[in-house]
Amino acid sequence: MTDKSNDVLKKINDSFQDFVTGIFGESTVKRMNDFSYQAIKTLVDFGDKVIETLNLSENDLVKKSSAQIKDLLKQARLLEEETEEDF
Repeated sequence: MTDKSNDVLKKINDSFQDFVTGIFGESTVKRMNDFSYQAIKTLVDFGDKVIETLNLSENDLVKKSSAQIKDLLKQARLLEEETEEDF
């Protein structure tokens, strides 16, 4: 994604959060963010399991695509960096 695309997505996300905060309050936004993070993490974990199950983990294109998607999610702060404790 380009910086311009990231900026547009950030503006949309910020506007949506402001809207939800105005209607439902700050605690709802926190719960929404927690839910979104968990949903994305679950989806990424599922994708990793599918790649492993289909024996695609050694395919260079699959590895590169997976890494790029995870990097984009991390840049958008939708996925946290894995620490050694996570392993």
